[in-house]
Amino acid sequence: MKPILLKAGRVIDPACGIDDVFDVLIRDGEIEAVETFRKTPEGAVVIDVAGCWVVPGLIDPHVHLRDPGFPEKETIPSGLRAAAAGGFTAVAAMANTSPVNDTREITSYMIERAKETRATRLVPVSAVTRGLRGIEPVDFAAMIEAGARMFSDDGIPIDDPVILSRALEEISRLGFATSLHEEDRALSRDAALNAGEVSKRLGVSGMPASAESERVRRDLALAIGSGAAVHIAHASTAETFDLIRAARRHGARVTCEVAPHHFALDESAALTWGPNAKMNPPLRNRDDVEAVNEAIRDSTADMIASDHAPHDPKSKQMESLAGYFGPGHEPPRLDHELADTFAHAANGIVGLETSVGIALELVHRSLIQPARFVELMSLNPAALLRLEAGMLAIGAAADVTVIDPNLDWIVEPQKFLSKSRNTPFAGRRLKGKAILTLVGGQIVYDGRKG
Repeated sequence: MKPILLKAGRVIDPACGIDDVFDVLIRDGEIEAVETFRKTPEGAVVIDVAGCWVVPGLIDPHVHLRDPGFPEKETIPSGLRAAAAGGFTAVAAMANTSPVNDTREITSYMIERAKETRATRLVPVSAVTRGLRGIEPVDFAAMIEAGARMFSDDGIPIDDPVILSRALEEISRLGFATSLHEEDRALSRDAALNAGEVSKRLGVSGMPASAESERVRRDLALAIGSGAAVHIAHASTAETFDLIRAARRHGARVTCEVAPHHFALDESAALTWGPNAKMNPPLRNRDDVEAVNEAIRDSTADMIASDHAPHDPKSKQMESLAGYFGPGHEPPRLDHELADTFAHAANGIVGLETSVGIALELVHRSLIQPARFVELMSLNPAALLRLEAGMLAIGAAADVTVIDPNLDWIVEPQKFLSKSRNTPFAGRRLKGKAILTLVGGQIVYDGRKG
């Protein structure tokens, strides 16, 4: 492997206190130097990155790779290649596969499949309970030994507070965090969209914001009582952030993530994109979107996570619904049968290849500075997942993302490397994109070509 010299980029590394123009020398898979070279090191391949950001490899703490079990939606190879194209050097793969990642064997399968792919690193997330049923805990120590770096029943809330409390304490004792899907199913039952004007206009059932915040309230109380490390997945309501702020004042060890779709879109996106704007938690009203943006600005939100959730057209009920939605369509009022079809469309959107561009809108709007962007998308996710990553320290693994912050491009789903196309961002013009992704000193994505 030849040494690589990333030449004259803006190196942004908040962990090392760097934000200046430097060269980055990579040798034998590690960061060898961050300085200005007057002479090219012998044998080094020079890559001119002037005008670009050179940052610690981006890390997505919440993705669904659907492997094993759902090859029509995504596979580990397709998902990791999509991640590399999005600028991610590591992604945390959630456990709601089939079979569920609740045994050492499934964790080992995921890790080996990722190694064969030679792209983005896969960080396994173990289920908290066997089969995601919320009853019997997995063998936490065995799952950690197999390679799991976080625990979550994501997609399904853990309703029994006794089961959850015991799991939180044991997982935290072992040194890891638990990521929680916060949903009170008594309040969210049969909901398709956020409860509000859009759900009424389309004639579909709505989920109140309290379905999230009431469960957050309960679980933060458990976290305060136990001292356990708790992570709130895809926080989306103003009250959720207020509860997190209050819990921190009371000593809770709580982190939270926000998703690009929750700070870039509101519920009205469903009028255009229909089931491709259907997710859980749903897109919220404008006040909640503003609250998500404020949480990013004031550091209540610790990180950005795509919640990449690929689905095939059949799962999204597109055969029945596609004709009613799309740019230029008048929003429909669905009859009872179509509303029921909409309600049964799978939740989620793809996000790995759009996250950087959407997140950079926060920088271009001056809501955050570039260093904060790196904290949100690299440093803080690394800490959550207990990874030795998120920085360009000398001797660290050369996981590096090069971003052109001013590259104009349009989201074209047909060009995604993901196997799925379910996005409400199709046709959106973005400014900024990852153009080079290196994992362990090897280029796994080069967007400069073509």
